[in-house]
Amino acid sequence: MKHWSRVLGAAAVAVGLAGTAMAADPVKVGVILPLSGPSSLAGSEVIQGVRLAAEEANAAGGVLGGRQIELVVEDDESSPTKGATAARKLIEQDGVVAIVGTYNSAVAMSALKVAAEAKIPMTSGGSTSVGVTNMNEPGNPWFFRAFPGSDQQGSESGLDTVNVLGAKRLAIVHDNSSYGNSLADMFAEVTKANGAEIIARESYNAGEQDFYAMLTKLGALKPEAVYLAGLVGDGANIVRQASEMGIQTQFVGSGSMMTDKFIELTGPASEGFAVSSMFEPDTPNEHGAAFAKRFKERWGVNANVHSALGYDSMAVLAKAIDRAGSTDGTAIRDAMMKSGDVPLVQGPPGTTAAYDEKGSVNFNIGMAIVKDGKRQLQPF
Repeated sequence: MKHWSRVLGAAAVAVGLAGTAMAADPVKVGVILPLSGPSSLAGSEVIQGVRLAAEEANAAGGVLGGRQIELVVEDDESSPTKGATAARKLIEQDGVVAIVGTYNSAVAMSALKVAAEAKIPMTSGGSTSVGVTNMNEPGNPWFFRAFPGSDQQGSESGLDTVNVLGAKRLAIVHDNSSYGNSLADMFAEVTKANGAEIIARESYNAGEQDFYAMLTKLGALKPEAVYLAGLVGDGANIVRQASEMGIQTQFVGSGSMMTDKFIELTGPASEGFAVSSMFEPDTPNEHGAAFAKRFKERWGVNANVHSALGYDSMAVLAKAIDRAGSTDGTAIRDAMMKSGDVPLVQGPPGTTAAYDEKGSVNFNIGMAIVKDGKRQLQPF
């Protein structure tokens, strides 16, 4: 009898130790972002928000009864092939329970195929194209975006261009990605429906450096406004080169250009530039304003839309993992769908992560205009 007591006692101790070890094991979350290549500016800002959200979750006690979140980061270099490879590596080798990423929509589409097959939820690191959420089966999403998709962004930018800026003779310049194309399509549809005329539509490949020939053509047409749908570096080159050529028009940028880096790259030519805005440090969103203060204390620079969406994506995911009570991908996915009470730092006051059936959150998108070298948020 004593023998079995000793055996059972030892077993209980072993189980207890195993349980303690399990409780101490970190919960691995994958992060896929472009940390090199043409989108690295955005990727480096998104990951600062992701890291802050993970640090805050860990400081608050972690998830699943005290387990810390461990980020496993992969650089996709803006390549769809490398995005898919990174997703497979994170899931099969690293054992991540979910993935934050990625930024470029084409890369997100590629990685999502891998994640959905493995039933591992993904939260967007900035991919806006509705093509990504359209890959989701309605009511059964594996990709979540804590901000509106390109259809709403293009639509609201179009309405603001016509109704707020008063421009009716418009030109569109976009990159050839799914992101640029989807924004341009919606912008054209909405502005034409509201009485505007699209007098030119030009496209380019991301990373091009010389836009002088295209700008010569646009300058001769004298559009009242030019909508730019593309990455921050390309948009900055276009606006700066237009200024060098003496072209006078109102430039309106897509959300990727809502960063101080754009103003830094463009210089004085950024004055008057209007840009779609889901977040500014002076946001009237109380949750967002508090985040902006903590971000500045952590990183020494102002938060922007990229860091805000990175923060929201990781913060909502951490909450979902904890609520799921499990590292099972389906349980986490189901918990994500019930995040309507989780506040977001982006959007107007009171915005929450209320995902629709395709995994996207819809809220009013504002517009900011650069004045004296600073973006000024217009009322939502």
